[in-house]
Amino acid sequence: MRNEEARSRAVLILGAAPRIAVAIARALSQHGITVDIASFQAEEPNLRSRAIRKCYRLPDWRTDASAFASALLGLIRNERFDTIIPAGDPSLAALADLYNQLQSLLQVGCPLPSSVRRVLDKEVTLDIAAQCGIPIPFTCKVASAKELVDVAPRLRFPLIAKPMRKGAASFRVLYFDNLQQLSAALSRKTWGPVLLQEYCPGVGVGIEILMHNGECLAKFQHRRLREAPASGGVAVLAIAEEPDPVLLRRSMALLRALDWEGVAMVEYRLDRETGNSVLMEVNGRFWGSVSLPIAAGINFPYYYWQVLHGEEPNVPDRYRVGMRWRWTPGYFDRMQNILFEKGPRMGATPSLARELLSAVADLSPLTKEAVWSWSDPIPFVEETYRVAKTLAINVCRATFRKGVPSKLRAEIDTYSRAIPQARSRYATLRIRQAIGLPTFKRNPKAASCFENVRTILFVCYGNLMRSPIAEAMLKTQLAKRCVADVIVRSAGLHAVPGRHAHEWAMIVSQEFGLDLSKHRAQTTTPALIESSDLIVAMDFQNLAELQALFPSAEDRFLLLGHCAEGKWRNRQIPDPYFGNLQTVRSTCAILKTCIRNFAAELRPSQQLEEVLREELPGGKR
Repeated sequence: MRNEEARSRAVLILGAAPRIAVAIARALSQHGITVDIASFQAEEPNLRSRAIRKCYRLPDWRTDASAFASALLGLIRNERFDTIIPAGDPSLAALADLYNQLQSLLQVGCPLPSSVRRVLDKEVTLDIAAQCGIPIPFTCKVASAKELVDVAPRLRFPLIAKPMRKGAASFRVLYFDNLQQLSAALSRKTWGPVLLQEYCPGVGVGIEILMHNGECLAKFQHRRLREAPASGGVAVLAIAEEPDPVLLRRSMALLRALDWEGVAMVEYRLDRETGNSVLMEVNGRFWGSVSLPIAAGINFPYYYWQVLHGEEPNVPDRYRVGMRWRWTPGYFDRMQNILFEKGPRMGATPSLARELLSAVADLSPLTKEAVWSWSDPIPFVEETYRVAKTLAINVCRATFRKGVPSKLRAEIDTYSRAIPQARSRYATLRIRQAIGLPTFKRNPKAASCFENVRTILFVCYGNLMRSPIAEAMLKTQLAKRCVADVIVRSAGLHAVPGRHAHEWAMIVSQEFGLDLSKHRAQTTTPALIESSDLIVAMDFQNLAELQALFPSAEDRFLLLGHCAEGKWRNRQIPDPYFGNLQTVRSTCAILKTCIRNFAAELRPSQQLEEVLREELPGGKR
């Protein structure tokens, strides 16, 4: 295709993060290239800019890859796009999955899938870097709290946890001060394998490179002056620097080892006191501060477009070193993080007074703004509005939570976790309990729900603690009564199928003479509900969600607290998931009483009664 024809056809940017997508669009539109945007992530906005012709919404690749592929390929064929460029790790991963289908339709702005996968897998990237002689932080992989026991002696706290794979991760980075925090998080979450990495103090330095046939066509370096969060994250204030020869040489060696083609930002952590640097990761696509090199004179997006179309870029020998750059919405997000976030922090706690004094210089109008443009102000205004709205909500929440009693905050959190259609039912149950009214009244049809029971289903939130323990306890009680024909099962309304029982539940269950080693979590399905004679909920949230999701089975629902004694009678059995080992022990003690009374109230079928009378004269053991 002649380049004149290529320029007449639009480029499609996949991803709508404003500071990346708008910067790429403006850089290309300055050279007469039309740009459209497509996004499959609900959290990304519909961008409006003079540099963007149109925005499209696609199905979420992370949840329905087939629908995404069909929609994207159809869009490309209908609109006859000339080039597609990813603007984020999820977009890069999605393009790598469809690379073979895409390359016959247009120019694909990413390397071969094999190279992309090496960059998206952080463990592989670090292994290749180590083989190239590049210093890396101490790193190890764990998938569960059980695996943590083996690597614990080698861990150096504080440390950070990162997802193994970029692009489809449920979190970006988490910080931990000690082994107890880390173990509790791994026990509660369903992340899968994660990388544990020592925390490296210092400043972030990025080496940006355009690679073509193993050679560097364009290079740039920036240093992060402020990050969000303050302990380390994305750049919100940065400065252009001369490329460090050592870091540039290491970056080139790594990208060649990765067989990389196209743009990439190789990120390091530099300890300014010692001068030592370690590799953090490789971003194999346009990075968040891409508008800085563009403003300084290195137009990476246009050079890349030229390479994809067989043109030789005219890259200047020098750029404007010392240019400062700011992403204002991210800067204010950093400030609210310092003010309101109470979670673990890495490094020294930032001084609020020093931060406020620095803000005077940091917010100087002489600093290049990531998204602002006098000729195209809408992207900046809309992004600033969205961020300001979010910050205002966070400030209100923080202020509200400080003035609200902890018990009420816990109730609000539980209400928020419940599915929307069950929230009013949950609120009604809690209000009735608070004013002393009965919280659970069995349906008249269920007057004999303990009779002729053949199948019992215990239900809790994740099927990791309360319901599997109740299941094991009842099986033990029924075995003592020689009742073998009653099927006892457990499930979770929000369970992740296949998960083992929680580590604390495993420990405490052994103390109570139970074995949960073979337990695997399962979701509460319509089939399970339909096949159960009695469905037993642990708390009001479980009960409210069961009533909302399966209204036809309401006459078979029971709150286990109906069988409790004393103050727990007809009350919910709280989830010990957010407690500790002692909380689980206390919960088990309550469950033991409930299950004993529950088993005593059960009335086996007439056939089973006859068997019991034959085996146990007088009905006694």
